[in-house]
Amino acid sequence: MTGSIIYEVLNKSKNEKELIGIWQYGDSNSFLMGRVIDFNDDLVLFKHYTKFGKPDGIIALQMEAIQNIDYNDDYTKAMECLIEYSSILDKEPDFEFVLNNSEYWEADLIKQLAENNDIIASLEINDDYYSGYVTRATETDFELHCVGKMGEDEGKVVFRIEDVTEFKIHDLSDRKKDLLFRWRKAIL
Repeated sequence: MTGSIIYEVLNKSKNEKELIGIWQYGDSNSFLMGRVIDFNDDLVLFKHYTKFGKPDGIIALQMEAIQNIDYNDDYTKAMECLIEYSSILDKEPDFEFVLNNSEYWEADLIKQLAENNDIIASLEINDDYYSGYVTRATETDFELHCVGKMGEDEGKVVFRIEDVTEFKIHDLSDRKKDLLFRWRKAIL
């Protein structure tokens, strides 16, 4: 094992506390993000973090179960941000929405989001979810500045208000997107 690239990456993670992603054989959901605590030819002790940057215990992995290792990529850098600022994710905004007794409840909520366009939301539109900031709204349509799963700026899209069927406003996943969006824009 000594002299291999895998050994070098594991050793660097251990010594420099560098974040790495480990994929394991046999399961497409077997991705783990964290830092190496220690390792030998048979096992890796790995400090694991959730997708929200929260510590999630220590995992002992068999060395032979490691399929590949990701490091120094965009996802790893975004996770470093989440780990550093994970306490921000726990805080919900102080803003409260007002639900009017109206058959146009969707338009009312869209208007409130447009007036507070720093609030991120996920909207179900025609059976798909879109996350972002409502930047403008009329009585019939609205503009959404879309944000990707890892805070990527996905540009602006105009939707019809009548196509909105559900709102998720500043839930944990959206707060993660918001944090990473602000980090990418260097406004964090």
